[in-house]
Amino acid sequence: MYLYRPWYVVASTPLPKNIVVVLDTSSSMKAKHGNETVLDLAKLAAKTVLGTLSPSDKVAFISFAAEVEIPLGKSYASHCFSDHLADAVPSNIAYLNSHIDEREAYGSTFYTDALEKAFMFLKNSENGGTRDKVILFLTDGIPTDSKQMVMNTIQQRNEELNNGVMIITYGLGAAAQKEGREILTSMANQDGTLYGVPPRGQVRKGQYIEIQNPDELRTKMALYYALFFDSRTKHSPKVSVPYLDAWGLGLITTVSLPIVINGQLKGVVGLDLTMIDLLEDVLYLQKGELSYAFIIDDRGRAVLHPLLPSPLDVFEDPILINITDIERGADFEQVYTSMTKGSAGTKDLTAVRTFSKGEWSLEGRVTKTFSATYYWKPIEVIGYSLCLVLTKDFKQIDLASLVSSGDDFLYHRLDLIERNSDLCRYYNTSSLRSGRSTVKFAAEAFTDPSRYLDTEETAGRVRHYTKFMNDRIGFVPNPGFKSDIRNNVIATRQAEKYWPSFHRLDSGIQHWIPWRYIGTYNGVFRRIPGGMNHKLYSPSMRPWFKKAVGNPAKLTFSTPYLDAFGAGYVITLSQTIYEGRSSGVHAETDRIAAVMGADFTLDYAYHLLARHGICNSDSTDETLEKSDIRCFVMDNSGFIVIHADFRKPDSSCDNNSSHFSHKNVENVHITGKFGFRRICFRLLKV
Repeated sequence: MYLYRPWYVVASTPLPKNIVVVLDTSSSMKAKHGNETVLDLAKLAAKTVLGTLSPSDKVAFISFAAEVEIPLGKSYASHCFSDHLADAVPSNIAYLNSHIDEREAYGSTFYTDALEKAFMFLKNSENGGTRDKVILFLTDGIPTDSKQMVMNTIQQRNEELNNGVMIITYGLGAAAQKEGREILTSMANQDGTLYGVPPRGQVRKGQYIEIQNPDELRTKMALYYALFFDSRTKHSPKVSVPYLDAWGLGLITTVSLPIVINGQLKGVVGLDLTMIDLLEDVLYLQKGELSYAFIIDDRGRAVLHPLLPSPLDVFEDPILINITDIERGADFEQVYTSMTKGSAGTKDLTAVRTFSKGEWSLEGRVTKTFSATYYWKPIEVIGYSLCLVLTKDFKQIDLASLVSSGDDFLYHRLDLIERNSDLCRYYNTSSLRSGRSTVKFAAEAFTDPSRYLDTEETAGRVRHYTKFMNDRIGFVPNPGFKSDIRNNVIATRQAEKYWPSFHRLDSGIQHWIPWRYIGTYNGVFRRIPGGMNHKLYSPSMRPWFKKAVGNPAKLTFSTPYLDAFGAGYVITLSQTIYEGRSSGVHAETDRIAAVMGADFTLDYAYHLLARHGICNSDSTDETLEKSDIRCFVMDNSGFIVIHADFRKPDSSCDNNSSHFSHKNVENVHITGKFGFRRICFRLLKV
């Protein structure tokens, strides 16, 4: 129901909330109501309350009977659940929901200890910010302990919090009768006069809500936030934290505003924006290898950063972290303070950029430290702040204007071009018998990436691409590419001079080297033999590209993987290409323009290794003299790249099972360039 959605609640209650849900699990909650127990309905109500919260809120859950029970928490951060309020992020809400599901009814009904624990949560989570603080207290019984003690506890503990806590009580069963109604009303009003505890000072009164029909419990409890609505507040649009859309739009955010008529809340109007549409200018920013941008919200949480998953790759609600956990420069705190206040500015800092060496989880990372200038500015209305980090020596360098030969470009959508006798089936994809290359553009190659991703390509659009790229006189209008894309298409065509003509599909070379390709940072991908790629394919995001960038000026091998187009298990050999210098001499610190790669079948890769005279014990080449030595190749992360076992029909070549330590060589002690096998390997001497 929309009334329980976080975007609706955020618009209705402008302040974030510190909330403690207190649930009675005494024996009387076993009472049946239809096919369910009252406790089952109470659990559902509690979980519905949790579902109204946004990550800006904080929450705790307490169940009580003869004793108080609280979540034990996760081992690495148990205090987040057992003595502090937890951020109401999806992972924490899921954990609390599972804890609620496990509660069972037993014992009597002691209020005092539960209230002590609730105030403890709120006190331990005080951080000086302005937040609504509330305890939701649900019970079906009168207290077993002293009512005077209950009211004394509320009075004393709330005074420690400047009487800033509101209590909302919910009574059903015996708690909805006269005696229960009196104590629960006194608790909500924080007035214990009936029990010899008169009020002291001004308190924030809550409300007692009576539940005659347990079926109404969920609805009445989930609308707790209505008490926080203030018609005198000047409302402004509220932007939700990003979340995964239930209807398949991917990561979205909701901008919402309450509808207030004659001082009464009548509803909320909302607008959903996909994060890709909202952030595309930053998402596809191309300012060299080191420069980057990030976006935070008004609470300092990272919305977009190179170290976070791209909105294109998120398939579950994101984990929100503070930007200071990513940007750890010594003086970044000044930038952070200014950004969270909605200010603009610039500052020179030493920045650290972390890159993957390929697959993040398998091949590690490499860091580069550089002098940078941080430029930041607030994004009006939505409450975000953008920061652009540019290297101090950054200069926009474009290729000199190149003239097309008139035949530099063939688009990868072979299904949309006129059919001819050159078209054929190559492995599991369409290709060209002549072995000619095709070009695929990533979204970042376009001035409007979202339009490219959302618009279906047609034969007419492909013809426009082709005419523009092959135009020799500048007559054809640009169909939406960034200014440097055409030059990159023309420049990458020169690679075909070095891709020999025997890459014709009737040459037989495809049995050994299925593909060769070149990809640029700005989204141009040229492959030979040509063929179709997925629309979301981006060369700079591929492991072979990242691995080459992480090892500049070196030939890099990937671990074996299953080729998407049917060539079987292959390995990729790739190397960086630098921006041009008149001298033709480059250093590892030069700016990288592109990465070139080639895929080798495992048979061919091992054949090359076996050609080495001492490494041919497993070779099937009858012309080679056999030796007793077996060889393998591993990368600098310890993963096996070439091994005789990979050539076996039943080999899966899975990365996780092809590490050096998994190949029965764990007792090999590596010294310098040589390894010596030992019967007993003493790890303490390593």
